Amino acid sequence: MASASQDNALDPKRRTRGPAETRYNRLKQARQPFLDRAEECASLTIPTLIPPDGLAEGENLPSLYQSVGANGVTNLAAKLLMTMLPPNEPCFRLRVNNLVMEKEEEEADKEFRTKVEKALSRIEQAVLSDIEDMGDRSVVSEGNMHLIVGGNVLYHDDPKTGLRLFPLSRYVVDRDPMGRVMEIIAEEEADLDTLPEETAQLIREACDIPDGDPTGTAYPYRDDAKRISIYTQIRRTPRNWKIRQEARGVTLPGSEGAYRLDACPWFPVRMYSVAGEPYGRSFVELQKGDLASLESLCQSLVEGSAACAKIVGLVNPNGVASARALTEAANGDFIEGSMDDVGFLQVQKATDFQVVATEIDRLERRLKTAFLMLDGGIRNKERVTAEEVRLIAQELETGLGGVYTLISQEFQLPYITSRMAAMTKQKRIPLLPKGVVRPSIVTGYEALGRGNDKQKLMEFLQMGAQTFGESFLSLLNPQNAVARLAAAMGISTEGLVKDEEELAQERQAAQEQAQQQMLMEKLGPEALRQFGGAVQQQMGQQQQPQPAPSQ
Repeated sequence: MASASQDNALDPKRRTRGPAETRYNRLKQARQPFLDRAEECASLTIPTLIPPDGLAEGENLPSLYQSVGANGVTNLAAKLLMTMLPPNEPCFRLRVNNLVMEKEEEEADKEFRTKVEKALSRIEQAVLSDIEDMGDRSVVSEGNMHLIVGGNVLYHDDPKTGLRLFPLSRYVVDRDPMGRVMEIIAEEEADLDTLPEETAQLIREACDIPDGDPTGTAYPYRDDAKRISIYTQIRRTPRNWKIRQEARGVTLPGSEGAYRLDACPWFPVRMYSVAGEPYGRSFVELQKGDLASLESLCQSLVEGSAACAKIVGLVNPNGVASARALTEAANGDFIEGSMDDVGFLQVQKATDFQVVATEIDRLERRLKTAFLMLDGGIRNKERVTAEEVRLIAQELETGLGGVYTLISQEFQLPYITSRMAAMTKQKRIPLLPKGVVRPSIVTGYEALGRGNDKQKLMEFLQMGAQTFGESFLSLLNPQNAVARLAAAMGISTEGLVKDEEELAQERQAAQEQAQQQMLMEKLGPEALRQFGGAVQQQMGQQQQPQPAPSQ
């Protein structure tokens, strides 16, 4: 039989808990109302995303009677992904302090801004390539669905494996009254045998978990004992972030460390923030009334339609026609009876069902508009102009401007800063001067990456050309204009745009050709031909071998 200490270790209610686990259980109480709302919102959209607490492994969830919620969540998540991590284009810009930029341009180099923009664009492309190589896009896509449905998600940017995701049920967070994160504790399960041997042995010794009996006959709870929960605690201090990990009350070796305040790789993200609340609210929570109404009406319409589809014949018991004869009659047979003796059961709820169908259509259009599904906002007419579609799309996209701003501050900016810090530590990008260069997130569909600067530059060039004509073009430096436009679009100009040396060679060749043309016009074609023949004769004589001197 197992000893009392072993029984105490194997019983999760009686074993000793560490400070991180104790703190986690205490903060779970404040998280529970938000988790309950997240599960309710998931039950109306994608139930498997945030399943109910206590759901058995492999247990099926009830199916929904409508798919507008699920389609809306996936559609909005894809739009957020295109904004947060646009493909082949950085979602951020490295900005230089304007005072430093102006001072350098005045004292050293008039083209300093162009050179800096070109260099920073290369760093942006390097960070973008690293994000693509790590496969973070799929993790962010799943995280967006958690944000839309549950309102909260926790990311961990691991320098070795890339981005990881923790759902709301796997972490707790504590914020100060201003909404600043003060503490994060993440919970993850692991098998004791998969941990490093030194770590596993410390946990076994501290908890008296037996290390023998592979069949589990002597210790029937051995499988439960091997499955442990690891708690990662990150606390904010005035100078940095402190991190440590523990399992079964044992601090894992090598897990204690610190991060700079601006380079913590743990990001608790919210969809909507409410002052004084440690967790965020979800987008589905705002639409929960329409989703619940649509689900109820769709269920009623489906069940009512099934009742209408049931075919039941009625025969007058006092009539001539026989119910048995009608049932056994083949196609084309003649039987005795009267039309008045036979009828079919009808629900006669067509008018009521029409009211339900109209309300369902209204709710669907309203939800599609809210979830930025474009077909929900376009009028159902024969002629819909492209400009009308563009204006409706712009109106829908600007409706989530506040969401983009919060996500950029709680995920994009910390994520880019953390990734750049890891790449700088690995010497894959140069160390940028602190206080001079900083990353800046540009959010919104009208400002993907550097699109805002590109739009301003194009408007400047077009307006100047229309207003001043050719005199405006003479004031521009074409080389710098092309370089800035390429940097604004995130395009490398290496091998694409000619440099100063190539342009100088082309100018020299064009000048020589112009001189030859002028000489031909001045001397005439006959004189130029004679001059060319004399030159060729002289060159032929120079190429003939000279006789060796006599002895």
